[in-house]
Amino acid sequence: MNGCISTSLADFSKPYFYSQHLASLAESKPEFTCLHRGQLTTAEKVWDDVLRAATWMQRNGVERGSVVLFCLSADHPDTQTLAMAASHAGATVTLVPPHASEARLVEIAKQVSPACTFLDAGTASIHAQIDSTLTVWMSSGLNKGEWNEVELDEIFTTVPAWGLPFPGQTDDAVLMLFDDQENSPADVWTHRRLGELAASSNDTRLMGIGGLSLAA
Repeated sequence: MNGCISTSLADFSKPYFYSQHLASLAESKPEFTCLHRGQLTTAEKVWDDVLRAATWMQRNGVERGSVVLFCLSADHPDTQTLAMAASHAGATVTLVPPHASEARLVEIAKQVSPACTFLDAGTASIHAQIDSTLTVWMSSGLNKGEWNEVELDEIFTTVPAWGLPFPGQTDDAVLMLFDDQENSPADVWTHRRLGELAASSNDTRLMGIGGLSLAA
């Protein structure tokens, strides 16, 4: 997603949140052209998808202080949108190493106690060990119809709450990264830290941070 508005440190008089760039752009320039999922679209359409996902998450127990775990074996075109939505719902997005063992994935999941976990075909085997957690299947054909399993399509057909506010604070954790070896998080980013990076950077290209993309 290109062309999002940079944030200055002066903006921190009010709670700053990771998705603020996109929210501001969608309001001020809804037809602004964005590159999203490899296709050209508008800022308003991208924000619509983020709000659909954030609305669905909030209705299903994701709130400020929750953890949303992305346990994926490969890149997925909707991961950025879903991660931004989770952050807008006030949750901390947790990303795991893409080639971690099943035991490692289960260990991380138990450590962070996610309110919602995103799995795909490559990580489906851990579902039985964390089956009390709300699971969103990023790959089709894996949903067995249990009460806490949903397909990805259900999220994006949710009617968005356009006035959905960010419920957190600038210094809340937004991103938690695990590496290939340590049992504790390798790094934790706050909304403020991401905003300061955006404000101090002169690079107008996308900056990838642990699977999330931030436009400076």
